[in-house]
Amino acid sequence: MTTPPGESPAVARRRLRLALRRAREEMGYTQHQVAEEMEWSISKVMRIESGEVTVSVNDTRSLLTYLGVTDREEVARLVQSARDARKREWWDEPRYREHVPPALRRLIQFETEARSIRYFFPMIIPGPLQVPDYARAILRAHFGDVDTELTAARLEARQRRRQAFLGRRDAPDVRLLLDESVLQRTLGDFGLLSKQLFDLHALAGQGRVTVRIIPFTAAVALPLLGTFEIYGLGGGDSALEDGDNGVDDAVMYRESNLLDELVEDQAAVSRHLTVFENLWAGAHDEATSIQMIQEAAEKAAAASAGSGR
Repeated sequence: MTTPPGESPAVARRRLRLALRRAREEMGYTQHQVAEEMEWSISKVMRIESGEVTVSVNDTRSLLTYLGVTDREEVARLVQSARDARKREWWDEPRYREHVPPALRRLIQFETEARSIRYFFPMIIPGPLQVPDYARAILRAHFGDVDTELTAARLEARQRRRQAFLGRRDAPDVRLLLDESVLQRTLGDFGLLSKQLFDLHALAGQGRVTVRIIPFTAAVALPLLGTFEIYGLGGGDSALEDGDNGVDDAVMYRESNLLDELVEDQAAVSRHLTVFENLWAGAHDEATSIQMIQEAAEKAAAASAGSGR
């Protein structure tokens, strides 16, 4: 069953839980008081407010009444969010639930509705921007045999994320920070690198993504910063413009061999956004970066032709 036009389940659940917590705090109620009124366990209230579980439509109506939310339009929006939060999409299919981590499945939903995206990737091209062969090489390097069920599910999920990104009519404001080394990392195949870089160059030329390259001369230890992605979900043309504006309606995803998490803490997101903006300001401008990508793609293509690969 697919989700009809409206919010994705993760976005709907987030919107509802934040509204419920805000309403409770404005009324001065504790979580224990809510639990007693609704005849729930305190753990259920805590899990609702943390986004771990959904709330039924009937419970949402009752809870909103208790919390003093009476505006008819607001109630209607939140009741619809309760419905949307319980719907299922392709990422809920058994094979993805088994092989794609929960944090990444939630991220996929946020991707579909983000108004702005900030990618900080000092080592590789980010998942939704990867062409299939490049994605396959990344997964092979990370997991080994790419023909296992795990890697096959991850590859399919990555391809579906890319299709969703390219198919969005309400294209988000995407800014990508890459280290200069990414333009030379072949993953063992010059042809593969050239294909990926030519694709990235085309996306930049189409205005789908704005790219800046961090030069080798930059005085920053990039590997120590890790990889992170920040998704602005708020209103306006870009939820992450002008410093911290919009950070309270943003989420961040971090992933490594030992880490896979979705971060919603405003302070943490704000710190990482500041890092991004500082590096963005010190990177090559867009025109220079696009030229560097084109030259690197042509160089890799020539090396591939010369080596027969």
